[in-house]
Amino acid sequence: MYTHKQKISFISVIAFLGGAACCYASPASHAFTLAPEFAMDSGDYGSGDTIDTTSFSVTGSYDFAKKWTISVTAVPYMYQNETYTDVVLIDGQPVHHTDQSGVHPHHADTRVSATGVHLPVNHPQDHPSPDIHVPEPTHTKVSQPHPTDIHPPIKPHPVLDNNLPQAAAVPQQNSQVNEQAVRRHGSASGIGDTFINLAYNAVEEEATIPGVSLHTGVKIPTADEDKGLGTGEMDYQLGVSLNKTVGRWFLAGGLDYNILGDPDDYDVDNYFSGYTSVGTEVTPNMDVSLDLTAAQAATDVSDDSLALGIGANYYLEQYGMVTASVATGLTDGSPDYSVLVGYSYSF
Repeated sequence: MYTHKQKISFISVIAFLGGAACCYASPASHAFTLAPEFAMDSGDYGSGDTIDTTSFSVTGSYDFAKKWTISVTAVPYMYQNETYTDVVLIDGQPVHHTDQSGVHPHHADTRVSATGVHLPVNHPQDHPSPDIHVPEPTHTKVSQPHPTDIHPPIKPHPVLDNNLPQAAAVPQQNSQVNEQAVRRHGSASGIGDTFINLAYNAVEEEATIPGVSLHTGVKIPTADEDKGLGTGEMDYQLGVSLNKTVGRWFLAGGLDYNILGDPDDYDVDNYFSGYTSVGTEVTPNMDVSLDLTAAQAATDVSDDSLALGIGANYYLEQYGMVTASVATGLTDGSPDYSVLVGYSYSF
């Protein structure tokens, strides 16, 4: 009979991409496990614009004591097909936010006029304005000035004077418009955030008692915040998870509290996330599971997420384990669909 171990998400189980890996069987206990994963999700997240996100991550887990496990997940590659000034990735998932500064935090060259038209940023050193001489009016001795002696004021040229203060100040005078205007940019790619997790096996599973694990985690902001691939802040997590095997069936569940760092230009909220999973052994080397994940919204303008997934784990005996899962979102805050393929090897 296989024993079932729980795979713990580091910052939240919002990323239901890993739903099938929440519980997996392991024929033996090993000190070190290496698990590369490829994940992809796609959805509009309630905005009407579809965002596709792809990532490749590698997790290393080490059982350094009888009941203690430390894990490190690095994301060496992350790709987003479209980026927006009001979207940031939190735990790898696009989240909408509202800008507070009047200048969008992502892609700092974005400027919006009162009509919502994108304005190019002009640099005086690139387009120097020519000196314009304004003659002083001359006065005659007659009581009424002669028409030819009066020089009307010269109006600023719409092209030559586009760098004058009054033209450059348009976006600043419409900060409320800037806060609501959304700009679409091209794709973005780069490294993602790094997650460190420490888990303690508090209660061993017995015939009538589920196994209980406590864990805490921290996110290291290695992703590029200017590209919207991360918030650029440290995040933290506290959580508890349970698992129970009944014959050929296994059940698992968990609840996490996610504490997000405070970006300078927009607000994010701490939130709860959780999951539940039920699965069964279909062959001695394979099990399948049905997984439900949920999370509160991370900002005031985003939606809660809820997703349903199906996963499978296939054990290659001494050669490791292959994991695959698909999931579909049930709310606007979730991707429309998600796919994950992974492999783990213990030694």
